[in-house]
Amino acid sequence: METKDMEYAVQQFQTPFYLFDVDALQKRVKKIGEQLKDQASLCFAIKANPFLLQAMEGCVDKFEICSPGEYHIFEERGIPGSELIYSGVYKDIPTFYQALDRYHQDGIFTVESLRHLELLRTWVRKRGCRVKVYLRLTSGNQFGMEEEVVRAVIRQRKEDPLIEIEGIHYFSGTQKRKLSQMEKEIGRLDEFCLDLERTEGFLVRHLEYGPGTAVSYFVGDRQEKELDETLAGMKEILGKMKFGGEVTLEMGRFLAAMCGSYLVTVCDVKQNAGKNYCIVDGGIHQMNYDGQLKGMYVPHIKRMSKEGKRSEFQEDGPRWEICGALCTVNDVMCSQAPLGELEIGDVLIFERVGAYSVTEGMQLFLSRDLPEVIFYTEAEGFCSVRNPQHTYQLNCPNQKEGDEKNGRIDYHVRGNEPGGGL
Repeated sequence: METKDMEYAVQQFQTPFYLFDVDALQKRVKKIGEQLKDQASLCFAIKANPFLLQAMEGCVDKFEICSPGEYHIFEERGIPGSELIYSGVYKDIPTFYQALDRYHQDGIFTVESLRHLELLRTWVRKRGCRVKVYLRLTSGNQFGMEEEVVRAVIRQRKEDPLIEIEGIHYFSGTQKRKLSQMEKEIGRLDEFCLDLERTEGFLVRHLEYGPGTAVSYFVGDRQEKELDETLAGMKEILGKMKFGGEVTLEMGRFLAAMCGSYLVTVCDVKQNAGKNYCIVDGGIHQMNYDGQLKGMYVPHIKRMSKEGKRSEFQEDGPRWEICGALCTVNDVMCSQAPLGELEIGDVLIFERVGAYSVTEGMQLFLSRDLPEVIFYTEAEGFCSVRNPQHTYQLNCPNQKEGDEKNGRIDYHVRGNEPGGGL
């Protein structure tokens, strides 16, 4: 996005707001897909940014969803079921069965426990329909199943002919800065898949693997690698696999982070105890960088002055504690940022927030409004895809009908509701 386009956005939209450059997103994802096409296909974990779901169509092969809300987002977008991977350590029965009813012919459903397997057995025996599943292998945390449990399920597969085991699912964590971590995990998975064929007579047709490749959020990060270098390393690792099935790389942060910006306005400047403080109209409830500790690290920030001039860091100028609008001492977005002579009305542009920031902050804290979400493409310009929204209603207790004026509260307690069924 060119400077003139950013200047236009600042003039047209009220801060704070998120701005996602769809052109930049698609260019990056297509490049990753092209570089790895001989070794793996791509799956977008929509938890990283559900707003980007439709923008990713045609750029990735699959979408991983792992909550009822994400399922409904996928469903409402009208994306083909063949692109669905229904994951999640907890699957609520009503939504799980609804998804099976609609997408069992084309979608993939993960099995993360024997409980999940029992839910599937109940559904297939009632419906008489076939369903394709991935067995999730644990990395030693709460997700997935241990190797011996996976093996036991595979040994008993003939007892459930309608549950078709397509492959193995594995993810151990995010922000892995060394490709050696991926190499170690791929080596283990490669051997595990080959051993299943040797010992169980089971051919793993698909391996769904989340590499958790890191994104560098902070200035001066020595771990930062160029995209081409990272992709070359991943390609080399995947090329060494003896496993003969298809590999899908499930990624979120690595695909989406670079396309997003979070824009805030400087509302106040002052000096306390010898430090320069800049107060903005956003805060840590709406922006989060993985690894940030009370503003200790400086992310990639640009400043746009009231006159519309955009500037980078100014190492020889004043340094600022950038604090948000929350009434907590923890609302430090960045400490010691070299941004020059800040003035009230200047706009700060926090970059690389295309993943997670839009959803994982403390959005309801202090009942502040949710920011507007803007898309940009060169062909169509700017488009608002979510208006600013009040949140204070979500922090209000229920009221009895007719008691709005006197303020009496309805403390009705819901009874236990059934978990759902067929």
